[in-house]
Amino acid sequence: MCFPVLSTQRWQICQHRVILPLLEVKLILRPEKLEIIKVEIEFNFQKFDFLEIDIDHVNKNGRSEYTGKEVMKIFTKLVGNLNLAPSDEKSFGDEMCSYFVRSGEYKNKSFKTVFCICSDRPVTIGVITLHRV
Repeated sequence: MCFPVLSTQRWQICQHRVILPLLEVKLILRPEKLEIIKVEIEFNFQKFDFLEIDIDHVNKNGRSEYTGKEVMKIFTKLVGNLNLAPSDEKSFGDEMCSYFVRSGEYKNKSFKTVFCICSDRPVTIGVITLHRV
């Protein structure tokens, strides 16, 4: 049993001078303030139950004033029943996130969205941003 006296990124020094290697753990970091909305959306032949919307980033610097519900309506129209390859993928230890970019029209206005799907929340789509183009 180890009672840590000192921990560094790679090593943990315990009482009685036992040195144990630490597992490097990377977590998927998310913004503190996410708006979570229950949805039914199919994307890439999978069903998703939730959107996690970074509403502060969507409305960053006053570029828009969308509510979570408005983002959900626009997003589901742009992405619903679509099949896309990821633009990028990033691993966080044992977890992975796939990132997607989609442009399209909603009510005769052009939009672009960036979103992700992460392995630690497989029924959730994270809406990183949505804006008019």
